[in-house]
Amino acid sequence: MILRGLLASLVGLSLCAQERPLVLRAARLLDVRTGTLSSPGQVWVKDGRIQAGIPPAEAQVLDLGDRTLLPGLIDTHTHLLFRAGLGELGHLKRSHAAQVLDGVVNARKVLEAGFTTVRDVGASADFGDVALRDAIARGDIPGPRMLVGGPSLSITGGHGDLNGFPPHLHSGDEHLVDSPDRARHTVREWRKRGVDLIKLHATGGVLSNHDDPGAPSFSPPEFKAIVEEANRRGMDVCAHAHGDAGIREATLAGVRSIEHGSLLSAATAMEMKARGTFLVPTLYALESILLPGNPYRFPEGSLAKARAILPLRRAGFRVALEAGLPIAYGTDIGVFEHGQVAMDFRYLVSYGMTPLQAIQSATVTAARLLRLEAEIGTLETGRAADIIAVEGDPLKDITTLERVAFVLQGGRVVQRPVR
Repeated sequence: MILRGLLASLVGLSLCAQERPLVLRAARLLDVRTGTLSSPGQVWVKDGRIQAGIPPAEAQVLDLGDRTLLPGLIDTHTHLLFRAGLGELGHLKRSHAAQVLDGVVNARKVLEAGFTTVRDVGASADFGDVALRDAIARGDIPGPRMLVGGPSLSITGGHGDLNGFPPHLHSGDEHLVDSPDRARHTVREWRKRGVDLIKLHATGGVLSNHDDPGAPSFSPPEFKAIVEEANRRGMDVCAHAHGDAGIREATLAGVRSIEHGSLLSAATAMEMKARGTFLVPTLYALESILLPGNPYRFPEGSLAKARAILPLRRAGFRVALEAGLPIAYGTDIGVFEHGQVAMDFRYLVSYGMTPLQAIQSATVTAARLLRLEAEIGTLETGRAADIIAVEGDPLKDITTLERVAFVLQGGRVVQRPVR
């Protein structure tokens, strides 16, 4: 579709021409498709793209020492404009301008952590995520390449509704959808505002009041209207969903991905598998809600929901693994601090993935979810020159991805090792 074709152009817009070709050398290079380590590792880039063959003699050489080269990482579930620890009241008090400025700071943190592309799924009512995406694409500010969804669609009283406050404190309800006709109108409006995708809340949530994470939200006709209209406009739909019934209804409606998927059953997983629906598990977000001392100051209602769901989440994730679902890396940063964007790797492994599977979730699988597999996600010839380097071997110690030493985005050095 037209918009999906344009997504790849976002990559091209963010590529910055180099003054001269650049050769990166390191002790190892990881082929994320196969898990093969080449030693020593070398890749060279020109005009923002990975090149084949022998680099020219005039190329600049950067020796990264005892490190491993791998593709720039991809987070498919971010909230760059949200500041961790504010809660609903804090977000209500914060101006749209302040949220965008938070986004500028958080975008740099995420990029310097090695995440060169993100899908931002739920932002402020004034579409600040669109402005942030465009500023990064123009090269005005540093940050990851972004695909954005604008405000998430919700039912009245659902996870996306500020339902913990009296009506006179509410500000804006354009994102509330309570009929198929309203759903189609809102999708068209969001596309007019410049979004790349649509995000909906298919169930209640943990960080919201008076709703049930296990219960579906939209009616089947509303689900269908959102997805059909988005697809007609060339956009995919992702669905926040904890409970199995909501996961199933969103899947049957044709969403591209399920976010969280905490209470997934084997039967619903098989339906997702048959339809090619991705899972974005966001494991650390739920864990972070229950950190000792409650550093992000979550209210007791959210803590109670998290305590109830957490023991069941491992079983749901195991169901997804056994079903062979495509699992894409996603964090829900904004629930926790943006600089900890790599924390999900250790949880993906502790929940049952191999280190290679976890790395693939943030490279080849995530790129496929975003329909950008021809542009990012590997170090193959012709791909965008998004390259990171980590200490040691991430196949032996997945936590090395929490300590990225070098970042190249579109052929441009973002971060160098501290020697």
